[in-house]
Amino acid sequence: AVAAPIATRPPAKPNPSLTIWVDETSKAHETAVRQIADGFSQAAGVDVVLRFIAPSQMPEWVETAVVSDTYDLPDILIMPLEYTVGWAERGVLNTDLAETALDRIGRDTFDPEAVALVQTGGKAAALPSDGYHQFLLYRQDWFDERNLAVPDTYAAMLAAAEALYDPENLISGFVIPTESNLVTTHQAFEHLAAANGCQLVGESGEVLFLDTACQEAVNFYYNIVHQFSPVGVQTDTSARNAYLEGRTGLIMASPRILPMLAGLDAAQLPTCPECAANPEHLAENSGIITEIQGSGGTSAAFGAITYLGITQEADPETAVAFAEYWFNEGYETWLAVESERKAPMRLGTTADPQRFINAWADSPLADSSQSLADIFDPETISQLRDGIASSQRWGFREGQGGLMARVYQELTFSVVLQEMLSGYFNVEKTIFEAYNRVVDLIPNYAFPIIAEPTLEPTPEN
Repeated sequence: AVAAPIATRPPAKPNPSLTIWVDETSKAHETAVRQIADGFSQAAGVDVVLRFIAPSQMPEWVETAVVSDTYDLPDILIMPLEYTVGWAERGVLNTDLAETALDRIGRDTFDPEAVALVQTGGKAAALPSDGYHQFLLYRQDWFDERNLAVPDTYAAMLAAAEALYDPENLISGFVIPTESNLVTTHQAFEHLAAANGCQLVGESGEVLFLDTACQEAVNFYYNIVHQFSPVGVQTDTSARNAYLEGRTGLIMASPRILPMLAGLDAAQLPTCPECAANPEHLAENSGIITEIQGSGGTSAAFGAITYLGITQEADPETAVAFAEYWFNEGYETWLAVESERKAPMRLGTTADPQRFINAWADSPLADSSQSLADIFDPETISQLRDGIASSQRWGFREGQGGLMARVYQELTFSVVLQEMLSGYFNVEKTIFEAYNRVVDLIPNYAFPIIAEPTLEPTPEN
């Protein structure tokens, strides 16, 4: 047979396409995701379009895509826990496709708590990829010199912050982010509040922030930050720098700081007075606590988790195929970037159920040959790795993930806490303001709104 002239052949059918938004913007993440996308493109014959969006901007991008014609939703979202259930309930995420992907990959290979955390309507909103514990980091050498107790309770934290506070020498006792436009401001407070048994909302949907446990948490937060932190608004960067420079005794941070403590990140080297002679001084003399106890005997950890969500815009087969590729061929490439904050939520494979989680602590850090297991003892590794998805996150286990998406998107607590620290509200007014602002986010709130709450007076200090 003679082939038809090229001019009369039907045009070639274009490849299907897949658009992915990723909530990471570093060069290393971009390189890794492009490598995964290229591999999938070659294997599946799919054109992949990538967009890297700062975590703080992701909600705005999704919201704009939903309510306007400026641009379309992507097919895949790499996104934080905070928005998963809310976006599923708004119709952004396709829970049926998330369920299909889980079944094809192997539902039993994922951390079951991480899957359960994002259930809505009996289905998973998205697939859990990786996560980390937020932790309290403290100068063990300073604590030993002063015979201070491990700061794993409200009382011990407050006592240590007071003992270490030395403003004449520019030493603070405690630093956390307090900037109103940072999600981490909320996250630090949520960790401290949950440690005292403070729950924002119950299973019925009633806002519980006027409860005594929450009042005590706000009092503690105000006392330790107002009295023993540096003057002015703080960020993640200022908290981290204070610790690396030897200017504070306690901070709350993500594991992103761990390679820096060991001098493995050339862009962020430790510069504490002792670090000149020993660049690993902070790694060798820092304590790490993931679980904090409040004043009433309860305790809590705080786990942050990244999910892969498939949107309603996605072609089902193409999107599910990418999810399969992400959690198989591409998974270790993703986990290797800043591995200190990427404990895998897919624990292993059917053949090797603990493959990924067992290898995590041995992953190289910051382009070095060292791993977390080389720097920290097994007990610390266990603290950082275990129980991330079972931590006491506000609202999700109560079936109120949709409300939490709105609280985080509006930065409700980040704003009101900074207003308190700036002197705009006293503690009692702050508690009432937070309660009202959360209630205002709930359409047709079904419970009596407390107009004049009876609050415990702020303890004098």
